[in-house]
Amino acid sequence: MKKLMIAVTGLAMVATLGAAVPVTGITANAATKKTTATKNVAPSLKVNAIYNNTTQITGTATKGAKITVKSTANAKKNLGTATASKTTGKYTVKLAKTLKAQSNVYVYATNPTTKAYFYRVIRVQTVKATASSTKKTTNKTTTTKKVATKSTAATSSSKKTTKSFKVNAPAGTWKSNTTNKYSQILTFSAKNGFNQTLYKNGKQVKKLVSYASYSMTAKTPTFWKVSYKSGSTTKTLYLRYTATNKFTVVNAKNQIVKVKVGNAPAAVWTFTKK
Repeated sequence: MKKLMIAVTGLAMVATLGAAVPVTGITANAATKKTTATKNVAPSLKVNAIYNNTTQITGTATKGAKITVKSTANAKKNLGTATASKTTGKYTVKLAKTLKAQSNVYVYATNPTTKAYFYRVIRVQTVKATASSTKKTTNKTTTTKKVATKSTAATSSSKKTTKSFKVNAPAGTWKSNTTNKYSQILTFSAKNGFNQTLYKNGKQVKKLVSYASYSMTAKTPTFWKVSYKSGSTTKTLYLRYTATNKFTVVNAKNQIVKVKVGNAPAAVWTFTKK
């Protein structure tokens, strides 16, 4: 894996807020980046949900791509390897050991000819308790029918409050809210990298970032750190998912903050997947 096209972990915008400096855009040489991306196209990669009782990892990738699973980005030993089907692109990787809940797993797809690769960092989810095991536990701890009724009501209420949603590393196109007539569009692509464009009254003002390589790390299931590099400068962005298809820009402490982007005034930015 010598040629890194895009490194993705479960986003990106140019900013580190709170104690850091305001967001500023950096424009790379678009023509050069685009030529490089076309020449060394990294494989596509999709990974199905992973749980702490998972014995194999499945998904789809570019046909014929080599799939490698690691516990860390620099791990010398692999958790498992496989090759995507040359007809369907589907793959199944048998794991060498069980995975810990809330840990990260690095899944790579590599072009066997050019060695260009793309990876995703997936958070291992906890398997939900089955209905039968929940019922058994309730019977053991409940002494009267009356208490059981109260317990059930409390559980139901708790379920509504802690409703969860699935979060993956951002991919594709994301559009922001409009504030002071300004809006943004972010795109994440294995082929074209990270791009950030600023708009005013619906018209493009400036391309702030073009064809930048980027990486993502899940700090928690809904709190993500995004880094992208343009030239010799690396920028960091923190994001908080509020739904499967929506996130808000936050600072390193996971606090919602106002971010200045290009000529637009500082504002709270929320993005929704298009």
